[in-house]
Amino acid sequence: MKRTLAAAALTILAATSAYAQATLAEGEVTKIDAKQGKMTVRHGPIPSLDMTDGMTMVFRVKEDAMLEQVKSGDKIAFDVERINGALTITVLEKQ
Repeated sequence: MKRTLAAAALTILAATSAYAQATLAEGEVTKIDAKQGKMTVRHGPIPSLDMTDGMTMVFRVKEDAMLEQVKSGDKIAFDVERINGALTITVLEKQ
């Protein structure tokens, strides 16, 4: 019984991780403004916002530490939410 539950949990975890990867947008950091807590990203479609066109946009970041993870020219995968009216990067993975 314990093995069955453990196997089921691993399957769900793997599926969730794969889904999360599939819903992340891809882009390239073009500018970082640490004083304002923002970064400019040239990106493709953003599934979480139902954006089907790519463009270059300025986003806030949920945590200032995210700005230290990347530099201009880095390829990233990210997710965005509207927080207090501002488009905010909530998930950031350097590629």
